[in-house]
Amino acid sequence: MKILITGTNGEVGKEIANILAKNKKYTLGLLGNKKNKKKSNYFKQNLLKPIKLKFKPQIIIHCAAKHPNSKIGSDMKNIYLTNIKITKNLINFANKNNVKKIFFLSSIAVYGQTRNAIIIENQKPFEQNLYEKSKFVSEKLFCKKKNKFQTLCLRIPGVFTANLKKDYPLITKILKKIKSNEKVEVYNSNKKFNNVVDVLEITNFINYFLNKKRMQSGVYNFSASRPIKFINVIKTIKKLFKSKSIVTNKISDKKTFIISNNKIFKKFNFRTSETKKIIVRCCKNIIKNNKV
Repeated sequence: MKILITGTNGEVGKEIANILAKNKKYTLGLLGNKKNKKKSNYFKQNLLKPIKLKFKPQIIIHCAAKHPNSKIGSDMKNIYLTNIKITKNLINFANKNNVKKIFFLSSIAVYGQTRNAIIIENQKPFEQNLYEKSKFVSEKLFCKKKNKFQTLCLRIPGVFTANLKKDYPLITKILKKIKSNEKVEVYNSNKKFNNVVDVLEITNFINYFLNKKRMQSGVYNFSASRPIKFINVIKTIKKLFKSKSIVTNKISDKKTFIISNNKIFKKFNFRTSETKKIIVRCCKNIIKNNKV
């Protein structure tokens, strides 16, 4: 089975590729925007231009995107236009080359400045910025009935990886302070939290569908299950890193929310790992790979 992965210069795309590469049943094509002569299955491609590849995949895992933390920064109009153009070019390539399935890594950010305590898929977005809107519009384009392929759009929160060079997602920023024994300020720490996922969880779900003939196209929230209080997330990280950080809690009127995974469970009988399990797994991976 041939699988094309976009955005493999990024942390998420690269880790997904590393996991899938262990399965000899899969032949991977890695797509990125930088040169990489070390990998024979790597293709440099500007996704803003029509995609021309000799590699003809049956499956596409779409990780590439421009976001506010990228090099083009806060130019939100550019971000929107870039992401929509990438989506359209990928759809054209998929339709012309008989691609069967696309897994699109969308974002929980599509809900905008939501005021809901629990996020479910049928809620209308509220006050989206142009990045958030670009993900929302891309979902609709991927799920059009006229497309020849099936698409699962996964609305994921910030992905917890072993890369500590960046200050996002929030859990990474906090972890960096904890491992350095710095003072940590958190807001509304007694509120429940499951706004996290890791690459292994995403890849396990994709693997679940790779050998199935059909899957129902649609949009699904995808995050950790079994929310826990955010203060318990902090305590878990402190314990694993044997940290002496002092944690102070501040009360904020900023709305917090948990993410419902009920749709993905009811539709596919797939239950994501619990919040604490994902936190522990990622922390141990960082420790194992001498990232601390």
